[in-house]
Amino acid sequence: MPEQLAVFIDFENVARWAEDVFLDFEITPVMEYLQSRGPVVTKRAYADWGRYTHYRDELMENAIDLIQMYSVRAGKNRADIRMAVDALEVAMTRQHVHTIVIISGDSDFGALVSKLREYGKYTLGIGPRNITHQLLVKSCDEFIYLETLLGDTSDVTERSSSDLEAARTLLAKALQAHGQRGEVPVLAAKLKQTMLSMDSTFNEANFGYSQFKTWLEANTEFIDLYVRDLQLYVAPKGFVAQSDLDMARHSVMTPVEDETGLSEQSLEQQYRQIFSRLKMTSSDFATRRDVLRDIYRALREKPAVYTTDTLLEELRERYDALGLSRSKTMLRHIWQMGFRQRAFDYGDQLASVRVPVSLAPGIESEADFVQRAESGFIYAAIHAGIEINLSDMAAVLVNDRDQVDYIQALLDDLEHRHLIVRDEDRYRLAGRTAIPFLDEPALQRLVRDIEQVQLPDNLPSGPDTAQMLAKRAMIQRSQDFSASSRSYLYACRLQWDAVEGNEPGATLEDLRWFMASYASVRAGELSQVERNYGAARPYYLAFFALVQEDDPLWGRMRGLMNPMLSYYWANAGRELGINMSEWNLSTASPAQIAVLAATHENPELRTRWEERTQALATVNADVLRRVVEQIRHNNADQPVALAVAERIVDLMATS
Repeated sequence: MPEQLAVFIDFENVARWAEDVFLDFEITPVMEYLQSRGPVVTKRAYADWGRYTHYRDELMENAIDLIQMYSVRAGKNRADIRMAVDALEVAMTRQHVHTIVIISGDSDFGALVSKLREYGKYTLGIGPRNITHQLLVKSCDEFIYLETLLGDTSDVTERSSSDLEAARTLLAKALQAHGQRGEVPVLAAKLKQTMLSMDSTFNEANFGYSQFKTWLEANTEFIDLYVRDLQLYVAPKGFVAQSDLDMARHSVMTPVEDETGLSEQSLEQQYRQIFSRLKMTSSDFATRRDVLRDIYRALREKPAVYTTDTLLEELRERYDALGLSRSKTMLRHIWQMGFRQRAFDYGDQLASVRVPVSLAPGIESEADFVQRAESGFIYAAIHAGIEINLSDMAAVLVNDRDQVDYIQALLDDLEHRHLIVRDEDRYRLAGRTAIPFLDEPALQRLVRDIEQVQLPDNLPSGPDTAQMLAKRAMIQRSQDFSASSRSYLYACRLQWDAVEGNEPGATLEDLRWFMASYASVRAGELSQVERNYGAARPYYLAFFALVQEDDPLWGRMRGLMNPMLSYYWANAGRELGINMSEWNLSTASPAQIAVLAATHENPELRTRWEERTQALATVNADVLRRVVEQIRHNNADQPVALAVAERIVDLMATS
């Protein structure tokens, strides 16, 4: 029987952090990861739920019990005591529970974890990297940084070389320990257990790898890998058996070479990643089709009557009455499929969940609507620069490899709507070159920099060199903005040329990643180093234009969204020579910065904040909607703050 887990979530602790870093907190990716490790038999989240009502749907969708903890004073709850009592009760009374998961960054739970280990429980800690105390980290059998589970690799990939070197040193020590016991080559799974016993914070995902195997494959300059009986074994580099007996025992093993491509993903795997990023995995195929048809029928019968919120709530109640488990979060994800492909019409108003909605012109039937919504998956794959394989796409989208005609119909529809073009045997986004976003106004500053940069004569061309430069830039970022900016710019140029030349392995997704990274570093260089706040502005806007919610970049880089937003607005005051030290930019959320700037006593600052907000609305309205919701949720009893939220909505409507 699989090992069973019990999960205890200090929700206020992690939600406050997530709102400051990501603008919101998504628990579903965390639960999906935990469920991959085994059955989760106990799931409890502790908070004052009167303050976190907007998270209830997603928590209930994941069948998490909400434990009410009333705050005794502002900013303090009693979750630590109640969580400790409940976790100890589970440890003492439920022998079938093997692993107890504590999700928090509070060091107070260190003592609890130590006691749970005394009861023979395996302890897994999950918490934010920047706020989790080492006392909690070191107390756990294993600790995973929350940023990793939320899909953010911006912080992960910018780890310093010392962190990477520490992980390799840990690998060497673990191999040495097994070597001293005569246990090499050692089973990879056993090796990881040894590494965790030496350092509970080790996790390959913290370095951007989805599996321990792929992390090992990235370090084959230090180790040799072998396969025997379909299992992976590890030995120190240049391992030589100590006896004929050992040699015979290992002679059936075959070294795993780098060129086998084990770490490369198939097209179907790449499609499934995009499918997941679009939140299309929140429902099965039959449910998705059923909900899309119900949305179509409701809007056909009552155009411009329902808002998104009222329609989804009515559907949820209808499904509940029928005994169907379909949460509002799931329904919202399905609705987003149509929204991304402009399947809805909001009249002359800005698209919003509170605005009456109709079907978009041209959608004449139920089949038209379903096709329009599902074409977003095909568009996202082309947007990422991934090769099109009809049968693999059909397997992912409709669970039937034979439905190639349907996938072709979706491609034809996208082409008919001038969203994609066919270029010989490949599809690409509409545009005058292989790089379809060349003409986007918000990216012109980046395009000019890339076109004008002079590459060093001795720099090899190709996407592999671009990847190498990007990795170097990630490490340089925390030490030298200028050097990092230069490395990213070179990577952009090389990737740009590789995409235009249709070189193998050159994808638009990587080019957009390099460009967004360059924009963020260049903005930091101009703002923090050169104090040229006006010149930094177009780089901030380029970053916001590239990192959109429905784009694959969102998962990679949303961890940068909050600091970029905060500095983007705060720079309006810096341009005027206003002292920003009281704004606590390193800890304040974008919502707090927006309220401070919009209500500042200096009228010129208020005007500039409005100008910047309106410019942002033209390139990324979704991120402003998140800020508005955050202001409304956190300042429900503050009329001044609520007025700022409404002002942002007005600026979005006029952008």
